[in-house]
Amino acid sequence: FLAGSMIRTPGGDVTVEDIRIGDEVTAFDWRDNAEITRKVVWVGNRKTTVRPALPDDEAGYPVRILKDAIADGVPFKDMLITAEHCLFFENRFVPVRMLVNGHSIFYDKSFSSYEYYHIETDTHSVIWADGMLTESYLDTGNRSSFAQHGKLALIGAPSSRSWAEDAGAPLDVARDFVEPLFREIAARAGAAENEARPELTDDADLRLVTAAGVVIRKTRETNGHVMFMIPNGVESVRLVSRASRPSDVVGPFVDDRRSFGVAVGEITLFESSRTTPVRAHLTEEELAGWQALEWEDTRWTSGDALLPLGTRQPDSVAILTIQIKAGGPYLAENAIEDMALATA
Repeated sequence: FLAGSMIRTPGGDVTVEDIRIGDEVTAFDWRDNAEITRKVVWVGNRKTTVRPALPDDEAGYPVRILKDAIADGVPFKDMLITAEHCLFFENRFVPVRMLVNGHSIFYDKSFSSYEYYHIETDTHSVIWADGMLTESYLDTGNRSSFAQHGKLALIGAPSSRSWAEDAGAPLDVARDFVEPLFREIAARAGAAENEARPELTDDADLRLVTAAGVVIRKTRETNGHVMFMIPNGVESVRLVSRASRPSDVVGPFVDDRRSFGVAVGEITLFESSRTTPVRAHLTEEELAGWQALEWEDTRWTSGDALLPLGTRQPDSVAILTIQIKAGGPYLAENAIEDMALATA
């Protein structure tokens, strides 16, 4: 929570920066539909600096939830929280980044740095902040990155916990649960009618780049196979293309923020009288620029993937054939900047 967030306590709402270890906060027992009291066992704070070169959800911008964005009086004022912090809907927690619609819930880019606070209760809890149901802090191993807020020392701090075993409610990032919430909140803000959709393209702009930085363009493409002429002496290339994240091209309600370039199948090097299968992308798990190896015959690049070609024959030019099984859609050139301008 950013400073100024109002936390519900048995004695009334208190700003988050004034909460101390040993205080009591009001929690929601969703199983019995009742308000209960929980003791605060730790309060931490940390200053962060935004890294604007990264995607918005990773850059560190706080998320602003406008007053009444969820329902009348919910929240009762603008709410400012970090992107991974969860809100509580239908007995489940959802990271707020998955609900960003650019209208009533958006990344507040007026911040370049800020301080934020965590409140930990004796067990992970559903609590109220600014009239909105949200979560207390769950220590999954990052407590040491925060300074303890307040002078009272914490003795016998709870050990590191996990969402699977210790969460106060289930974490649900499945699209079939989150997307209806996203649509409902967006519609309440009128965002459905005025949605600024990113410009997309199916053009992968596929090319090879040598270790010397020479760009090699395709010579031919047929039946899903792309062919390149490989100069003499080149023993490795980088397979470079556009790349996109499902969370960008489909919507933030898709919890997949990996960058996907192209899905590559068979690769063959034709050189002189020799035909050589190139299989490093299907056998080397830690090959740079490739997504995790999940299938025997196909692997996705992340947009800039190393491809070793093996030992070459002397004084020869080769033809490299790459099977592209899938790719795109991608954000078109400057689409991110255009989206930001449209939202503004």
